[in-house]
Amino acid sequence: MARVHYWQYIVDEEGRPLENVDIRFYLSDNETEEAEIFTHPSLGGPTTTSSANITTDGNGFFEFWVGDEFELLAGYTATQKFKLDWQRAGILFGSINNIDVFPPIFTVDETDNISTETTQKNKLVSNRLAYKWDTHTDSNQGAQPHNLQPVDTGSTNTTYNKLVNNSLINYLLTALSSAGTVSIEASAAIERQFLVTSWTASGDDYYSSIDHFLDNTYPVVQIRKTDTNDLYVPKKVVSLNKDSVRIFVTENDSSTITVVG
Repeated sequence: MARVHYWQYIVDEEGRPLENVDIRFYLSDNETEEAEIFTHPSLGGPTTTSSANITTDGNGFFEFWVGDEFELLAGYTATQKFKLDWQRAGILFGSINNIDVFPPIFTVDETDNISTETTQKNKLVSNRLAYKWDTHTDSNQGAQPHNLQPVDTGSTNTTYNKLVNNSLINYLLTALSSAGTVSIEASAAIERQFLVTSWTASGDDYYSSIDHFLDNTYPVVQIRKTDTNDLYVPKKVVSLNKDSVRIFVTENDSSTITVVG
């Protein structure tokens, strides 16, 4: 918001519109000083009602715009009040003082971070958005805005008050739920292990789909029988995508699967 639309109808005591009534707009705290106005909601520079010759039309209507605190030229603070005068030959002079042109609550100007009014509390946001916002904006690295805590790798606390990316949590939960071994990248290659205790039947064969999340369409797959640790060759390995493979075997043996990529 930068210019506020101000308009009125001037009518007589019987409600009939009065045409060609001269309109004058002043500052309420200095009734001899005309307020600066605009004749367009966004174009043109400031003027005054007398210079612009603001008068009522055939419906008794007049309008102009007043710059608020965000208007670069001729802007007024939200607390500024105004005085309206009107007069026409043959009718009595009239006036209204202490007019509030600006609404008590302003829309947020997300582009303003330099004016002297940036801290003025005359705007509305929800309690949820405003809660501890000052703490958040004033926090440095290592602080806890909005009660977000740093990760403590030695703690088993289950409170959801920490942030990690979705990819990491997805991998951890998938590995744990499939009895896999979580790996740590220590070189260019990443190794991940999974335990398959029961395979899915597929005709005369069996298969298991492994989500390895290696971002590698063709990783190296190695299989050992869990009870003997003997290596054996799968019947077929199909790459489903860069994060998953499907392994086919001929026997439903509990196996440890190592994926390297």
